[in-house]
Amino acid sequence: MYDKEKEVTIYATTEKLRYNPKLLSCQDKVIDEYDDESETDSVCPSQESYHSLHSSDNEYELLNYGETYAYTCCGDKKCKWRIHASLTQDGVTFEVKKFIETHSCTRSNKSGNKHATQGWIVDVVTDKLKSEGDVSPADQKKWLMHTYNVEVPYMRFFRGREQAYTDMYGKWDDSYANIYDFKQELEKRNPGSVVEIDLQTVGEKKHFLRFFVSLTACSKGFLTGCRPYIGLDACHLKGKFNGVLVAATSIDGNNGMFPVAYGVLEAENTKSWTWFLTSLKKRLVYPNIEHRECIRHLCSNFKKHFRGDFFMSKLWEAANTYSVNKHDRLLNEIATKCADAISYLNENHKKIWSRSDIRYKPVLDLLDVIKEKLMERFDKKRSKNLGKYQVCRSSDNKAEVKYKGYRWDVVLDEKKCSCRKWQVTGLPCVHAAAFIAFTREPNWDKYVDTYFTVDKFKEAYALEISPMPGKDQWVNIETVEKIYPPIIKRPPGRPKKNRIIPHDEHKIRHRCPRCGMYGHHQRTYKNPASQGFDEASSSKRKEHKIS
Repeated sequence: MYDKEKEVTIYATTEKLRYNPKLLSCQDKVIDEYDDESETDSVCPSQESYHSLHSSDNEYELLNYGETYAYTCCGDKKCKWRIHASLTQDGVTFEVKKFIETHSCTRSNKSGNKHATQGWIVDVVTDKLKSEGDVSPADQKKWLMHTYNVEVPYMRFFRGREQAYTDMYGKWDDSYANIYDFKQELEKRNPGSVVEIDLQTVGEKKHFLRFFVSLTACSKGFLTGCRPYIGLDACHLKGKFNGVLVAATSIDGNNGMFPVAYGVLEAENTKSWTWFLTSLKKRLVYPNIEHRECIRHLCSNFKKHFRGDFFMSKLWEAANTYSVNKHDRLLNEIATKCADAISYLNENHKKIWSRSDIRYKPVLDLLDVIKEKLMERFDKKRSKNLGKYQVCRSSDNKAEVKYKGYRWDVVLDEKKCSCRKWQVTGLPCVHAAAFIAFTREPNWDKYVDTYFTVDKFKEAYALEISPMPGKDQWVNIETVEKIYPPIIKRPPGRPKKNRIIPHDEHKIRHRCPRCGMYGHHQRTYKNPASQGFDEASSSKRKEHKIS
């Protein structure tokens, strides 16, 4: 049955939300909703916590209120929950004169608390988005339920989250209107940089299509300190207008990726990539450049037509070998197995040899440690393998190295070996190492390519990229025509953000760190039998940290 009315005195000030229940008899009990432990003085730390404390499980309605009084009831008219408060003489404190604290109804906000409006969601999640970045709406909904005990519909939360992004970064459409302001500020702060904008005219409107940036520090750093290698790649954007983010990168002297240029294209096609490379050519001149394909994408396309481990293993080995003869031999094995496979490669993938003539020189370390690494390597090879190689020296710089019936010609001055590994990698191969060890040459540095040196590494990062002020400090360029967002055709359904994984791609199996078994996570671990295993493994980890 319904609880009888209970007269209590609750004081709530405008400075801090606080209530102090005074019991009329020792048999009466007041349930403190803010804390499980009964206290005589409880303070809500913020307005949001007070709101979630009293309106998370039920909804309320103001029946009668004014500047000096308020009378509130439960959202369910049949419920007897009531509270009546009025302003005291000090003009600041409200005194609750009548209060029925227990609800006789069921939870009334099963479809979502109407007090948790879209505006309230914006205020709550804005700081979290700024600190943690892009978090999925589902995870943020769980955080909202855990923090405020408020359940809201998904679409209401999604709209509130999108409004929070709009308040932080502005509208998507407005960002394109300031594209020329960004271009001028970038060129002003970094003189000599190449910034290109491509527009699409539809009727009387000009729409954004492509964007290209190559900063002076990046382009000159590539020319002076990086190896003559440029890799191109792209990733799909998941914003309102989609598109792809493309980048041209090289490799610095410490085997790290060095950015040369980047941009935004409408899609990955021949026309857009041609425009990007044409813009890149305004900064870099690359005569007699050779094009090589990504072996991973090549194999992915090849196995759609020709399945089997034989084709994949032979194709991968043929693309990565240093030897011309071995490359041709592996392709002949594929042709013997299936002539259509070679016809497909000749027609669609002519540049399958990723190491043929390009001077791709991967770096193992800088010159400060390269000598030590080479000494260790040469000592290991000399003790294990170099003793098996027979060196027949024809001059001070030329020799013929023999091993198990095979022969290789080594020329030290030209840094060449008939196996071609020295020319491609920039590091002496095992045959050159055998000849160098035979001559007892003390200066190992001269056999390593100059891109290993510290000077080259410093030259790559010598120039600085000037910082830019905020948008409010950019010089406003008065353009004749307004730049509109790109024209896109959004597919039906919910936009997809996850990559579509091919059916034959290798999937990583998750292993439980507690029991070492597959098929479940640590959170869903329910096997008490292996508790000893868990304690033993944790003790080992602690011992390892201590040691």
